[in-house]
Amino acid sequence: MYVEYYAIENLLVNYIIISCTAIISKNNSSMKKKWTGATIGMIYSILYLFDNFNLFFSIPMKVLLILIVTKIAFNNKSLKGYLRTLTIFYFVNIFIAGSSFFIIYCTGLTHLTISFIILITYISGVVLKYIYNDIKELKHIASMKKDMTVCIDEKEVELKALIDTGNLLKDPISKSEVVIISANKLYGILPEEFQKLDLKNINISSIDNVIDKVDKNISYRIRMIPVKQINDSNLVIGIKSDYIKVDGQKIPNVILGLSNFNEDGYNAILNPQLLMSI
Repeated sequence: MYVEYYAIENLLVNYIIISCTAIISKNNSSMKKKWTGATIGMIYSILYLFDNFNLFFSIPMKVLLILIVTKIAFNNKSLKGYLRTLTIFYFVNIFIAGSSFFIIYCTGLTHLTISFIILITYISGVVLKYIYNDIKELKHIASMKKDMTVCIDEKEVELKALIDTGNLLKDPISKSEVVIISANKLYGILPEEFQKLDLKNINISSIDNVIDKVDKNISYRIRMIPVKQINDSNLVIGIKSDYIKVDGQKIPNVILGLSNFNEDGYNAILNPQLLMSI
């Protein structure tokens, strides 16, 4: 019975570690691959209970195990991606193991239940995720302006974007962050109907009028975005891009909110949360 509990504990702990690694590395691994990797780790840990398998616990074998699990549990399309995931996987293991021992030391517990060990591992993983996200957001905020490329209907325009946490505008459908764009910078790649809009007085009728007059390849992109404070209006007209490109990385299907703001030094406003997907 002890072996069964030990196996279940290791399986769940391994799965939490692999899932945490997948989140941090932005590796969209399937649940099947994650459970397969966790199962391999569980089988390896069970061998530790038997003296006949001591050879498997040498340093080279442990290195081989983490290489195999990284290969099986994650989607890696290149050697660079594999090495990046491997490095993150290694440090996630160290962090979760270290924080777990710290919690055990602070609580003074000597007898630990399976559920408690799993809970500690889960909490450590959540804490690590938040720490990682905070560090990444601070990194983006440190550089407040970015060169940005916007692509709509296969037409591109270059912009200078300000990173601003005050931009809280979100698309009501996808719930994703909206990029505020100085509309006159997009007029060269948008139909002239957009130039006729009074962006300070956007309403459902004016948006419908644009939808009726433009081609289908543009009309399906148009969005109505409710907002409390921008352009002194209750609505902002948005348009879905093919993608935006920041730091050489494409973010597809981003909604662009058209505004008439005019500031020196930048013509777009980015929420740093949007950059977290890079």
